[in-house]
Amino acid sequence: MSVKVLILICFLSAVLAYPRDDRQDPWRPNPQPPQRQPQFNLQGGGSPKQGIDLNLDTRVPVWQSHNGRHEFDATGQYSQHLGGRYGNSPPNWGVGGQYTFRF
Repeated sequence: MSVKVLILICFLSAVLAYPRDDRQDPWRPNPQPPQRQPQFNLQGGGSPKQGIDLNLDTRVPVWQSHNGRHEFDATGQYSQHLGGRYGNSPPNWGVGGQYTFRF
């Protein structure tokens, strides 16, 4: 009797320990990747005598592939020194793009 119970327990533990098949149905499309949000970064600092430095960076998602491995973002940047001993600096600004591929 105990041998039969031991065999039954071993069989049940082997069946329950078998990993679940996580493969996706090939006929069902992949779920959409999560939507990315625009990123804004504002920085500043300084003192009344030395002036103030301002910096703004932004990154906005433009395109993302269906599987989420490819994406393209538009970037922008603005900075300027205000006040201080030498006065205001001319504004520095730039635009660009960033392509990302995930392996």
